[in-house]
Amino acid sequence: MELPEAALAHRYCLLTTRTRVGDRSHTAELWFIPAPGGVYLMSGSGGLTTWFLNLQAEEEGVLRIGDDAWQVRAAFPGRDDPARRSALEAFHARYDRDGKDRLAPWLRDAVVAHLVLVRALA
Repeated sequence: MELPEAALAHRYCLLTTRTRVGDRSHTAELWFIPAPGGVYLMSGSGGLTTWFLNLQAEEEGVLRIGDDAWQVRAAFPGRDDPARRSALEAFHARYDRDGKDRLAPWLRDAVVAHLVLVRALA
């Protein structure tokens, strides 16, 4: 399953995960870029965000972009994986404004989640 072209008109997505403690849902508004079979998300704080920790624990969630929603499964490209660098360069190209360059700190500190679209939700 691939991300619909219309989703790229949106700058943000919503990711809902289950919390690690208390079994509650947690929703975060995040940047995204297209990836094979889904999207990449980035945690610039090295993975210390609630959404990233939840995703690492459960490896699944619900992704919403505009009016579309999908059940997703997560994978995490390693530090030396070329997909990580490629994803961070794509985040830089899409989200860094002119005169602002966060690529070096992202390459140093950020972690990437690859969310694969499993099935569309009604």
